[in-house]
Formats: sequence, structure tokens, C-alpha cells
Amino acid sequence: MRASSISNTEAAILGLLRLGERSGYDLSKMVRGSVGYFWSPAQSQIYSILPRLVEAGFAVRRGVRQARRPDKHVYRITKRGEAALDAWLNDPETERAAAKNPFLLKLFLGEFMSREAVVAHIKRARAEAAAELAELEQIQPDTTGAHPYDGLVLEWGLVRARAFIRWANGAVREIEAKAQPLKRH
Repeated sequence: MRASSISNTEAAILGLLRLGERSGYDLSKMVRGSVGYFWSPAQSQIYSILPRLVEAGFAVRRGVRQARRPDKHVYRITKRGEAALDAWLNDPETERAAAKNPFLLKLFLGEFMSREAVVAHIKRARAEAAAELAELEQIQPDTTGAHPYDGLVLEWGLVRARAFIRWANGAVREIEAKAQPLKRH
């Protein structure tokens, strides 16, 4: 593994390790409360990447004995891992996010569903966006300066969730206002 060839998920894990030593479980929890809003690797993916990062010299692992729980391994980023992360961060090329959105695919094929089913899909997605918005609104941006760009990422999430809710409200109104039935093929 070369510094310039780390994956986005490896970069995310190295970035979280740069914040401090963590176990795989700690990383999974941290993902859910931070980058998980926009980068969500499966827990199994985190656990499979950690040994590769150690093998490549980007992280080190040490065992920790615990009195009331099973022993665990914690990981820490190395200087080589920091260099790999820095190379990834400073690379101006950002691969385009894969556009795999089952909701939009179903909406695109909505003419093959009943109007009620289409509206139900939009309302369900709107409810999910509203729940995410409520979560995001509870997050307090860092004011210490330790993480200066967290507020920008939070603002992006808030704007995106609010925009989706606005779009969904308009889409439901438009569909419900149409008098003619949707065509069937």
C-alpha cells in the first residue's frame, strides 16, 4: 500500500486515529456520531481495514487488558500513516461519490407504482431527513478551534436535510394536486 493509494475509507479511519488512539469498536462508535452522516463504512469494513493499516505501517496496534471485559486492541496512527493521510488530503482530485440512491431510482420508476405508493416513499424519505435534521440540530459545533471545519460540515448537513424536506413537501403537493392518474405501461 503506497501513501498515495489509500482508499477514502482508509483515509477516514486514519483521520479518526489522528484524533487519538482507538479500538475498532471505538472507531465504529465515533463514525456513527461524526463522519457517519456522510461517510458510513460498515463495522466489518473498519475491522478488516485496521490490520491492513498496521501491515502497511500506517498504524500500530497494542493489546489492552480489561478487568471486566474481554481484552481489546487499540490502534494509533504512525508518522507514515500521517504522511499517507496528508497526501490523500492534499490531493486535489476527489473521486465523485457513487450515485446509488434507491429512493431516487424508485421515484424515477414511479410511473409503475400507484400514486399513493410514490407519495408514501417521498413521505418516508422526508421523515428520515427530518429525523437526521433533528439529530444535526442537537450537535454543538466546536468553538475551541480544535476542529475548525466541523461547523462547515455540520452546516452542509443542515442545509442538505432542509433542502430535501422542502423538495419533498413540494413534490407531495405536486403529486397530490394532479387530477389525472399516473400512466401505466
